[in-house]
Amino acid sequence: MIFKSTLKYALLAGVFMIVIYHLSFWLGVNPQIDLGHLLVDLLLLGLFIFFAEKDYKTYKNDGILHFWQGMTIGFIVYSIGAVIFLSGQIIYYNFDGDAVINYQFAATKFLEERSEIFIEKFGDEMYQLQLEEIKQVTKWDLIQESTVKKIIAGFFITPVISIILRKQPN
Repeated sequence: MIFKSTLKYALLAGVFMIVIYHLSFWLGVNPQIDLGHLLVDLLLLGLFIFFAEKDYKTYKNDGILHFWQGMTIGFIVYSIGAVIFLSGQIIYYNFDGDAVINYQFAATKFLEERSEIFIEKFGDEMYQLQLEEIKQVTKWDLIQESTVKKIIAGFFITPVISIILRKQPN
């Protein structure tokens, strides 16, 4: 019962994550590099998890939502959403041959713009190592990194929403 009512929110979350990811590029923001994109993920997943839990609580469970039910619903939403996002990423990186090169260019530029701060904090050796690691990034590294960020965002926002919406029977 929980799975069936939550599935539509999970599917929508996955599609919206794909759309927001590509919209970010169009707006000139690289979601792989910009940490502000993690906040967007938190908000987006938070909304879909909230609506999935609220829908289940209001229409399927007579106004009652136990914490474990909220956690289960949240897990379903962010897990299936992440799998859909993962599928979209695989398709994107297989059809855009320049995606990895574009990432490497943007990441190198980002690091070079902040080189003084980075070298001051971590040293020149670590700076050179970072530049070398950027050159060795593969599409699978980027796919894995962006998908894990979605899962982590869902992992952290789910308990918060589950606590807010929980209501025990009297």
